[in-house]
Amino acid sequence: MPDVLHIDHPLCTATILLQGAQLISWIPAGASNIFWSSDITHYHSGKAFRGGIPICWPWFGKARSPAHGFARLMPWELTNREDTAQCVVLEFQLSDSPQTFEIWPHAFTLILRMKLGSTCSLTLHIDAPVPTTGAFHTYLATSDITQSSITGLGSRYLDSLQENTTITRDFSTLKIDREVDRIYTHSNHKNILTTPKQTIHLTHEGYSDIVVWNPWVERSEQIADISSDDYRHMVCIETARINKALEYIDQLSLTIDITLE
Repeated sequence: MPDVLHIDHPLCTATILLQGAQLISWIPAGASNIFWSSDITHYHSGKAFRGGIPICWPWFGKARSPAHGFARLMPWELTNREDTAQCVVLEFQLSDSPQTFEIWPHAFTLILRMKLGSTCSLTLHIDAPVPTTGAFHTYLATSDITQSSITGLGSRYLDSLQENTTITRDFSTLKIDREVDRIYTHSNHKNILTTPKQTIHLTHEGYSDIVVWNPWVERSEQIADISSDDYRHMVCIETARINKALEYIDQLSLTIDITLE
C-alpha cells in the first residue's frame, strides 16, 4: 500500500495518499465522503489511483506520456502541518529529480497547500521555467447522477467526444444523461453540483477552463478500474488550465463547501 496520511479533526476526517499528494477522502462532520473513488481501483507504485483529487501536471490529457503528466504518480513530501480549531493545514512539495528528468527535462517545484475542516481548500503553486497545463481532476460523489445537476458552467465548451468541436448553447443547468467529456472555456468561478443528498459548492481561482466528465455506460465498460455502474455515482468537475497555460510562477486554487439537503 502507498504511504497514507489520515486526518481526524472535530470538523472532518480525511485521507491523503502521499503518492500524488492525492486527497481521496474528505468527510465533513455529519456528511458522507464528498469524493468518489472506484471500489475496484488498485494501488500500484507509479500507477494512477482513480478517485479523489488527482493532480494533473505538467500537462493535461494525452498530450504526452504518461497521460495527465507525472505529478499524480510521484511521491510528494509532507513539509508542514498545522492543526487549529478550524482546520488542519498541510503543505506538500514535489521537486525535480533524476526520475522526473527522464520524463520531462526541466527543473521545477510544486507546493500544494491543503486546508481541511468544514470546507476543503487546495492551492497548487507552480514554479517551472516553461509553460505547463494542469488540473485538479476532482471526482465528486453523488447517489444518483440522473438526479443531479451542475450550474455555472457557461454556454461554450469544447466537446472532446466530437474532436474538440466548439459548442455554444444557451443553458444554465447541465443534467447528465449520456457520456460527457467537455472543456468549458467561459465558466463562472463558482459551480454548484446539486445531488439528491447534498449540494456541493466549488470555487475556482487561477483557472481558464472547467472540465466535466462522466463515462456513462459504454465508456465505463472499456475502463479497467471502473465498474459498469460506477458512472451513476460520480462526476468530475475539474479546475483546469488547458487553453491558457500556467506561466512560470503561477497557481491554481479550488475551494469546496457543502450544504446537506
